Amino acid sequence: MNKITYFASETWGSLRKNLILAVAAIAVVAVSLGILGLVVMGWDMFSNMIKNAERKVGEVDVYLSDLALQEEIDAIYAFLVSIPEVDPNRVVFKDKETALQEFKERFKDQPELWEYITENPLPNSFEVMTKDPKDVGKVVGEIQNNAPYPERIEDIKSASSAIEKLENIFDKFRQIGIIGVIAMAIIAVLLVSVTIQVAIFARRREIGIMKLVGATNWFIRWPFIMEGVFEGLVGALVAILVVLSVKVWILDKLIENLEFLRLSLSPGLLWVLIPVMIVMGVIIGALGSAYALGRFLEV
Repeated sequence: MNKITYFASETWGSLRKNLILAVAAIAVVAVSLGILGLVVMGWDMFSNMIKNAERKVGEVDVYLSDLALQEEIDAIYAFLVSIPEVDPNRVVFKDKETALQEFKERFKDQPELWEYITENPLPNSFEVMTKDPKDVGKVVGEIQNNAPYPERIEDIKSASSAIEKLENIFDKFRQIGIIGVIAMAIIAVLLVSVTIQVAIFARRREIGIMKLVGATNWFIRWPFIMEGVFEGLVGALVAILVVLSVKVWILDKLIENLEFLRLSLSPGLLWVLIPVMIVMGVIIGALGSAYALGRFLEV
């Protein structure tokens, strides 16, 4: 117990003597772990959005002109279910009224989007699901080239190209985030190491006396290790506060206001992320201490 008290008092004394460097080291650890936390939350949010979008990869929407007669609609339906790559049980006709009701239900929390609509602007359409998502392009081409009454087909849309672009953007975002986190973690380790080196230099005479009177190597090392771990731990706690603030004040409101993008954070993400950030803060502090001890303290 006396040793722990001694190590704690030595650690605290060293932090007070090198307060500016310690604050700088804590700030760098906080920034690096804060970037890590934000990258992970951003990755999770966009990953969930892409997963939601991927559920519609195999879907092709065929929008019809309001001038289409019932017999023309029936002919187009018969053509769609005859395409070999299309699941005939999943070709659904959606009329204008159904489309408007679905739109109102989807944006029921934003009535300003539809309460002033006096005339239904949404078209009749078919929702066509392919047997294999890879056949979306083939089905779109078949409809464009061979469907009956092509003048009644106003537009054909599928989500595959949009999802591919989203995945490319998401991959670049992830790569940049990982590089940023690694770079900041290295800088944090080096800065923690500098603070420990300064502490060692300031106490070099005291350390020499301790060695002469027979103090063990670990007895000398522990205060410096605790100093590095303390800086890493405080930096991690600051980063966690920043990440929680960003989640509550920015991301939650973004998810709420951009509901149509179907953004979301996985349940339980923070219960995993916060312990990981604490452990990484401790590891960064310990690595910084170990680097300094290895270079400047031959005990």
